[in-house]
Amino acid sequence: MADIRFYISGHGLGHASRTCQVINTLRQMAPQLRLEVVTTAHAWFLASHLDPGVSVRALALDVGVLQQDSLVMLERETLAQCRDLQPEIESRAFSEAESLRRNEVRLVVGDIPAAAFLAAERAGVSGVGLANFSWDWIYRHFNRHLGGYEDVVEAQMRDYQRADLFLRLPFYGPCEPFKTIENVPMIARVARLGRYEVCERLGLPGDRRLALLSFGGFGLDGLNLAPLEPRKDWLILGETPLKEAPSNYCHVPRGLVEYPDLVAAVDVVVTKPGYGIVSETIANNTAVVYTQRGDFPEQPILE
Repeated sequence: MADIRFYISGHGLGHASRTCQVINTLRQMAPQLRLEVVTTAHAWFLASHLDPGVSVRALALDVGVLQQDSLVMLERETLAQCRDLQPEIESRAFSEAESLRRNEVRLVVGDIPAAAFLAAERAGVSGVGLANFSWDWIYRHFNRHLGGYEDVVEAQMRDYQRADLFLRLPFYGPCEPFKTIENVPMIARVARLGRYEVCERLGLPGDRRLALLSFGGFGLDGLNLAPLEPRKDWLILGETPLKEAPSNYCHVPRGLVEYPDLVAAVDVVVTKPGYGIVSETIANNTAVVYTQRGDFPEQPILE
């Protein structure tokens, strides 16, 4: 049994990061609440960022965007997979509706699988969206130059229209399908450690400038850092071990310090624009150097 069930898109890390922040805050404010999470987000991320008292179940209710790596999107493959999986996702939503009734769930929160609201409506439970965009906007943008996938966009819109309320975060897209929209403040994690403590924990010298490579959950296998080798006044930090890393690259294993502490401790974050990293650099007052991430409609908003 649960009071609130959260459905979180497994795409990247931003959806899981902000929703975990909401869940953890709810647990602190009202520990009696019974909370559940349904997602395909990375298990390692949930293990280190989600209150251990919250149960997690793996189930995909959306596709998100298929990507070759953090900077290369597979647009046609994404829309084709959405179409192919639509009957299966609808079937899963109906099974979820039965589960919601059986477990007497009182509220569904989605960030932002459209099928979560189909499940909520069929179960007679209120459905609340939490995000800065909806997938129909992304897919409509892809379809403008691909064509032939109008049915994919319409299916997403149809299920988003079932939501009772949409809590709209800053840096938002059109969010057209939602009937009732309430703007809410930015959600972001804030550092707990100072720069000195971070450097001490990681064994870093205090007299070097620090840059953090942050490219989400998709990796960046083709990244060549060799041109940075001569910059001995800089240390380049990253959570990904690199086979041919320059001498001034420092691999930071996950779990040694919290990611917001890294963001706050460095002089600059090198990244692609995404809600999670943009919000956390703002919240921790850290400079950003960013690259393009392809023809993605969220990019100019985040810029």
